[in-house]
Amino acid sequence: MPKPSFITERGIDFYVKWSATVMALIHVWLISHDIQPWYKYTGVFQANLWLWLGFLWRQPSVILLNVIMIAIYLKGIFGL
Repeated sequence: MPKPSFITERGIDFYVKWSATVMALIHVWLISHDIQPWYKYTGVFQANLWLWLGFLWRQPSVILLNVIMIAIYLKGIFGL
């Protein structure tokens, strides 16, 4: 099955990168307005997108950073 042209032209990492960037900006906006608990969920979501990029780009530093961020957010969400 062929890939859609919009994915093959720019690459999936282009779309993941910009989705993660927009989500990170939404996350920061929610934090700055203390909108709970949504900022925790957007934090987990944007960290997962950046983790995916770390794997796509084969960047251990990006992978490690986002694994730790996800763990910290999940600790906050579940109160562990």
